Amino acid sequence: MRPRTVVFVEPPYVCWDRRMDRVREGEEDIPGIGTLVLAAVTRAAGHRVHVVDGKRSGTPLDEVARRVVALEPDHVGFSATTISIHNAARIAERVKALVPRTVTTVGGPHVSAVPVETLAPFSSFDYGVVGEGERSYPELIARLAAAEDPRGVAGLVYREDGTVRTNPPAPYLDGEALDQLPDPAWDLVPDFPLRLQPNVFTYRASPVASVVTSRGCPFSCSFCDRSTSGRKGRFHGVDYVVRLCRRLADLGVRHILFYDDLFTVSRRRVLELCERFLAEGFRFTWSCNSHPNLLDPATLRLMRRTGCWQIAYGIESGSQRVLDLVKHEVKFPRMLETLRETRAAGIRAKGLLMMRTASRRPSTSSAPRRSTWCRSPSSRRIPAPPRTPPCASTGRSPRTGSA
Repeated sequence: MRPRTVVFVEPPYVCWDRRMDRVREGEEDIPGIGTLVLAAVTRAAGHRVHVVDGKRSGTPLDEVARRVVALEPDHVGFSATTISIHNAARIAERVKALVPRTVTTVGGPHVSAVPVETLAPFSSFDYGVVGEGERSYPELIARLAAAEDPRGVAGLVYREDGTVRTNPPAPYLDGEALDQLPDPAWDLVPDFPLRLQPNVFTYRASPVASVVTSRGCPFSCSFCDRSTSGRKGRFHGVDYVVRLCRRLADLGVRHILFYDDLFTVSRRRVLELCERFLAEGFRFTWSCNSHPNLLDPATLRLMRRTGCWQIAYGIESGSQRVLDLVKHEVKFPRMLETLRETRAAGIRAKGLLMMRTASRRPSTSSAPRRSTWCRSPSSRRIPAPPRTPPCASTGRSPRTGSA
């Protein structure tokens, strides 16, 4: 098979100019680890691979399209969320107008959640891939290169006789299959890691880099869609994680963002990683995401010894009535105790709260202000997301509460 030129694109989230917003200017200036891993897998299959990261706020769509076209792609793969899917489709339309032979494929959370509703309105996408793409996308490229019928590719979303059809996703990678993945293609990111700076409230020192060491989440938050990575926690081995961290440390990285949905879902694995970090003599600081029910004081103290600087917890709401709906396994006294223990261990506790939920009434809207908001987290983040696909448990949009 002749090597193909494959360009991976992360489209802008917004379409207005935010160049004057200095605090958030670089918030999304790191290509997603999923994109970089898929790029590495595709390159290992023998193809020429490039990454065009257009997530930086205010990046004009025409500029992103011009950068893609200049690479003369055979394939363009888009990783899109709900708040970037329209921009991904617009970029794909521009690319296909200039290079009609290009095959455009969209992957990521949005198409995995609503595959038919993604391909049906956006004709600029030739295909979609649901779930994890490390097996499906290289197979799609190979079948098209061999002039074979691609409709048998696992997880493929395609059109047939005017109808959008979706194949069952490929089996999730687990165990040794995860550890056999190549390292993220950091070499495709210009000046990595020196020019990469996420939101200034998420790291202690720079250069900074991000790593994902696990996939999937076993919890049942009603607002969370797990169609991409599933409900089972799957983990890279400790040796794999340590190797990635050593590579980043050798590149001069001084802070690592562990972007796992729940880095601490396996306490035993956290303890093993911390012991290895100490044995390796790592000097970087790090941050991660956790769940209010998962950590204890001894584990938190060990994490602090290894450089843990901040843990982000999904607090969601200061109302137990709302928590019972959206995160029923969390009880408010336990949450406050976890936040207190985190700070007592010397770690910053970052609280992630929801602006609105499907059940929020005026009587509950002040609860976060009375309790969690004022007393426990070291920092807070309240997202203001757009409408997203309805969640299965309520039939409502998980963030706006509209039907």
